[in-house]
Amino acid sequence: MNGLTGLQIIIDSGFFVLIWLVQLIIFPSFRYTKEECFIQWHTRYTFLMGLVVSPFMLTQAGIEGFLFFQNEVRWWRLVPIVLIWLATFILSVPCHRQLQKGGKDLSTINRLVATNWIRTILWSLLFLRTGVTVFTLQSF
Repeated sequence: MNGLTGLQIIIDSGFFVLIWLVQLIIFPSFRYTKEECFIQWHTRYTFLMGLVVSPFMLTQAGIEGFLFFQNEVRWWRLVPIVLIWLATFILSVPCHRQLQKGGKDLSTINRLVATNWIRTILWSLLFLRTGVTVFTLQSF
């Protein structure tokens, strides 16, 4: 196992845990946040989550970009990562912007929870595939 593989395991494991926390606890909890403090709380949440998630997303994409230009394209990783980025910026970010601008809105929160299943499934599959690949390589 090389350094990039180790870093991928750390990132994929972190995203696996984080996305399930977001999907099952954090996003649904938006429904129970008081309207009068929702925008302030959501502003803080998105800022702090961005500080945590952005470096890992950039590192994850950067590793695949590096390997792509080294002619080591791993489509089984590249495709889900691209789809995660698309889902993030086409589906999740607009929901967060709407919540930021308009405050608590149950239909937007429900859309955020529903569309986040795409990222939850993709990050889970990526994590599971990475784990199986590493386990298989170490078994031989």
